Amino acid sequence: MRDSQPIRDIHFSNPRAPKLGVEILSLESLFKRKLNGVLVAPQRVHFYHIFLLTHGSGIHSIDFTPYDFDNRTLLLIAKGQVQQFEVNQANKGLLIVFTSEFLYENATPSNLAHSLQVFEHALFSPCLRLTEEEHQQLLGLCRDFQREYDKLADDLSPEILQHWLRMLLLYIERLQQGSDSSRRLKPYYQEFVAFRRLVERDLAQSRNVQYYAQQLAVSPKKLNVLTRQRLNKTAKEFIDEQVILESQRLLAQGDMPIKEIAYHLGFSELTNFVKFFKKHTRMTPITFRRRFHPSA
Repeated sequence: MRDSQPIRDIHFSNPRAPKLGVEILSLESLFKRKLNGVLVAPQRVHFYHIFLLTHGSGIHSIDFTPYDFDNRTLLLIAKGQVQQFEVNQANKGLLIVFTSEFLYENATPSNLAHSLQVFEHALFSPCLRLTEEEHQQLLGLCRDFQREYDKLADDLSPEILQHWLRMLLLYIERLQQGSDSSRRLKPYYQEFVAFRRLVERDLAQSRNVQYYAQQLAVSPKKLNVLTRQRLNKTAKEFIDEQVILESQRLLAQGDMPIKEIAYHLGFSELTNFVKFFKKHTRMTPITFRRRFHPSA
């Protein structure tokens, strides 16, 4: 990751069909849009990405972690995550981007139960290594999706694209379920997701396991069993990790004073936030910020 670039907030925009909440494009065409200055800088995205590589190799950073990719790699970037491209004209692939609103429109309760499961980054790696057969099957689905998108024939096209997208997500879910870790996650998946979403919503209000246990009407012991089975860590460790991740995102964006970030995340004193951040990252907040803003 280049250390001198501030994070940008990137919101969804479809230049071809402004009212359509989905777009599929080749990596080559993305690079031709002359957005290299934006792509190589860290960016916080407010929509979802399915990124299937077909040629080349490199590194793609997601939430400050670099992931090596090759020509059989699938990358999944969730809404709210920070990513950073490595622009290399020799690399090729397909990129599907969409909003949750597009996916949820016309969805049934059954669809919604699975829709965004593959993007649970606390549970699953955002980087999947595919076999040749898996890659070819997924590539075929993506190209069928692209053919329908390129036509945009009539008023039925958006709903057809929604069904194609759900099918793609279900196929990716099948790939994830093939791992031993996924089979261990399945019995209590919904309970964990409820906990994770509550932490995401209320992390500024509390970092206390007892608080989240009460909100979910379970015991603190149950939450610890849940996170140990899913992540091999305590509930408290998971909560603290989410606070650190959000603080890193805010620090890297650069437009909020560190004292304000501390209060935003529920710390009554700046010194407590600095101690907390240093304990978990081995650096101070200002040191982390200077990776992206050298003059801070």
